[in-house]
Amino acid sequence: MPITKLHPTFTFDEDRLAQLRAVVPEAFADGRINWETLRAALGEHLEDDEADAEHFGLFWPGKRAARRLASQPSRGTLVPQPGLGVNEATTRNLFIEGDNLEVLKLLLKSYAGQVKLIYIDPPYNTGNDFIYSDDFTEPLEAYLRRTGQVDEEGRALTTNSRASGRFHSNWLSMMYPRLLLARQLLREDGVIFVSIDDNEMALLRVIMGEIFGEENLLGPFVWKRRSGSNDARDNISVDHEYVLIARRSEDYQFGGIKKEFANYKNPDNDPRGAWTAGDLTCNKTAEQRPNLYYPITDPDTGVVYQANPNRVWAYEPEHMRRIIEERKVLWPRDGTRDGKGMPQYKRHLSEVRSETKPVSTWIESTSRDRKDIQIESDMDHVIIGQVGLNQQGTKEMRSLFDTQVFDYPKPVSLIQFLVEQATIFDEDAIVVDFFAGSGTTAQSVMELNRKDSGNRRFIVIQLPEPTPISSAARSAGFATIADIGRERIRRVIARMQAEAAGQETTDADRPAPDLGFKCYRLARSHFKAWQDYTGEQAAELETLFTQFESPLVESWEPSALLTELLLLEGFPLDSRVRPLPAFTANTLLEVSSDFCAHRLTVCLDARLHPETLAALDLRAEDTFVCLESALDDEAKLRLADRCNLKVV
Repeated sequence: MPITKLHPTFTFDEDRLAQLRAVVPEAFADGRINWETLRAALGEHLEDDEADAEHFGLFWPGKRAARRLASQPSRGTLVPQPGLGVNEATTRNLFIEGDNLEVLKLLLKSYAGQVKLIYIDPPYNTGNDFIYSDDFTEPLEAYLRRTGQVDEEGRALTTNSRASGRFHSNWLSMMYPRLLLARQLLREDGVIFVSIDDNEMALLRVIMGEIFGEENLLGPFVWKRRSGSNDARDNISVDHEYVLIARRSEDYQFGGIKKEFANYKNPDNDPRGAWTAGDLTCNKTAEQRPNLYYPITDPDTGVVYQANPNRVWAYEPEHMRRIIEERKVLWPRDGTRDGKGMPQYKRHLSEVRSETKPVSTWIESTSRDRKDIQIESDMDHVIIGQVGLNQQGTKEMRSLFDTQVFDYPKPVSLIQFLVEQATIFDEDAIVVDFFAGSGTTAQSVMELNRKDSGNRRFIVIQLPEPTPISSAARSAGFATIADIGRERIRRVIARMQAEAAGQETTDADRPAPDLGFKCYRLARSHFKAWQDYTGEQAAELETLFTQFESPLVESWEPSALLTELLLLEGFPLDSRVRPLPAFTANTLLEVSSDFCAHRLTVCLDARLHPETLAALDLRAEDTFVCLESALDDEAKLRLADRCNLKVV
């Protein structure tokens, strides 16, 4: 077998090309696309040259650069931060600090096609401080310095003013590459929810339609976020926000709202089983549906009931005649409405075709005088009281921190509702939020797992955005938004553990929820090839030449390098890593994951001893990774004959 030299090369385009190669393999030769063969395979689906000149789409200054940005490999890596999380040895939950664009690129090879749900609450582009720089080609080192990861000074945020000629373009160029990468992460039955307001709702829907396909846009949900008028402009109080929805493919389906069956009873010992009284009319008028406007007669009393001209019968005459004969119509004399009113339909539990009903796109918050209730009619399903108001999110943060350390957090109930709808059929799902903010999504996942005994796990990503110097957050000791998010998760876990300790466990088989998380941060790659040469110092050029001796930076650390190797090899960050105790001359680590069929063995020792090589039990499909300098040429050849050898 050939010996492979590991280096960071996997990109967004590689993943897309792999998908294309699976569909049209004949269009690829020697690793390149044969355009003539591809054109022949696509045939009539290709537009002619004249049509190519004009087609529908959203175009803005910087779109091409934003798209190229998604296809560029990351120049960073993720470095473990032990001690910042909770139950780090056993948890599968992840908190990642860093620019989400770079992080998404790093996660792509390991998590492409594995994520069930992505929820994000990006900047709304209100004209205030805009976190993400207009210079999308900013070197990683500059980013690290600007965001406070290199020194403690940080750098002032860039303002995306409405007076800017590229106000909308800047925001679109920030979102576009991130959404491109997000789609690649989703499973075929995956879905993305994006919170947004009126500032960019229309444009966001267009680019989501371009990326995911118009046929895969669902919704949107409209969330009533506050109860009273406020900040009214021109006597219009904007009380809502949107949640735009896009699925990866038609394989995705909403969970729906579980129906209640407690009102199904059988007081008359009906042999067909339990039943309930339902509406026998529909919301059509006699003018709209004249065929449904007719009288019906009680066969036992002879009383005639004329249809309401404003709400006619739900069934045509022949169907109505049949259900009357089958004794499926309840007449007022049967006890319905005390002998008054109109006939009703006898709906049997055995006839219920689904245990759920559709989710309304209108999400209204709980009011003071109304409890969580559900209103159902034959034609519509409206959910009232599903989620809290914006102010509920603020109260939740105050209950954890005793002060307002984060502005306008979403209520846990809103995100929990979305997570439940997306994962109700898959309680082992991966949930990603790459604009994590205060960590509401992480809390929602853990709360939902506790509610339904699910095993969902979260990956949340947050830029180390500095908190304002004079803010309550900074006074409380939180230098960045990422600090707030980590601390919130820690406090939520502590509270849930305390609540669990005070409760009696009645179900011994009920799995304990994953109350923990591991932390990582974005850092420079361990590979020298990704270190920028500015041409200003001769020492830098000398460093470039030394790459041929070792591709790694001098300060590399084994656990951090191992993380980068896992990502390069497509292993997720929650992979199981265990030392192999049978080997004493060297430290060997075995890596396994439910998402990877092959075994990965890693040794980062400076030299591999002959007794270690002799004792290695490797198959042809197994991968072994080590330092190139740890083996002589003969040993490399012998090992490459036994397995898939990759060297660093």
